[in-house]
Amino acid sequence: MPIFSAQKIGTTNKTIVNYAFNHRSMTFTNTHATADVTIDLYVTSQLGTDITTTGADIDLTAGYAITSASQAIVLSATAATSDAFLNERVYKSNGNFVGVCTTFTSGTAITFAAGLERALVDAEVLFTGTRYHVLNNVKIPNGVSLKLSSDEFDFDSNNFTMYINSDNSDGAIDILTRY
Repeated sequence: MPIFSAQKIGTTNKTIVNYAFNHRSMTFTNTHATADVTIDLYVTSQLGTDITTTGADIDLTAGYAITSASQAIVLSATAATSDAFLNERVYKSNGNFVGVCTTFTSGTAITFAAGLERALVDAEVLFTGTRYHVLNNVKIPNGVSLKLSSDEFDFDSNNFTMYINSDNSDGAIDILTRY
């Protein structure tokens, strides 16, 4: 008898999708009363050898030292986004892990609650894991479900994290994952 997990997506921000390696299918259901919902489903690398620039760089002449205490970081006016940083592993250009961004305050202010594993210097560009889209800008009509089989979304959960973005903020997507 199949076992499943259920998850309701109720935010327009990216949300981690619950996943275990042995899933057989994943169904996305639009539960909105009247509107279509557009989703992006992607995996993000958790390896320092597979990174992409955020375009955001450090804006503090003195830089930031290694610390285990919470550290707020000032970025230059490059319009960093919550989507790019929030809950992401952040790296230096050489792939060295800096820390996990736990708070996105603005396009010029982020925080690492567990501190910094590497020192950062002024004007240093920050990187996050490369994203690979499974679904990109896919519209699911009102009352419709989209089912993916395991060969369409399997990934190594040790090296990647799966996220979903939705354009609707009122809990309009349910995810049922069968294994």
